[in-house]
Amino acid sequence: MNYSTEEILKQAEALAEDMRGLDEIAHFHQLEAKLNENKKVQTYINQIKMKQKQAVNLQAYGKREAQLQMEQEIDELQAKIDSLPIVQDFKESQVITNHILQSISQNIQHTVFQEEETEK
Repeated sequence: MNYSTEEILKQAEALAEDMRGLDEIAHFHQLEAKLNENKKVQTYINQIKMKQKQAVNLQAYGKREAQLQMEQEIDELQAKIDSLPIVQDFKESQVITNHILQSISQNIQHTVFQEEETEK
C-alpha cells in the first residue's frame, strides 16, 4: 500500500492531536505551564544563566579556581531546583511522556520495516 507524503503527514497530525488527549500528555503540559510560571524556579534559572556566563568569562581569563567555585555554585542552584516538588513531578511526567513517544516511534519503525520485508 502506497501513501503520499502529504497523506502520511496528515495522519501524523491526527496522531499528534489524539495524543494531546491522553491524560499523561495533558498532565505533562499542565506541569510544564506551572513550572514556567513558578517564580522560584525562574529565579534559580536566571541565576544559573548569569553564573554560567561568569564561569565562561573566568575560563577565558584563565581563573581556574574562581571558575570551579562558580561551577560549584551552579551545581548548588541546580540541586535546589531539582529538590522542588514541582520539578520532581515534572521530571516524572517527562519520563512517562518520553516513554509514550518512544513506544509510538518504535511501533511505527517496526511497522514500516515489517511492511518492507513483506513486500520483498
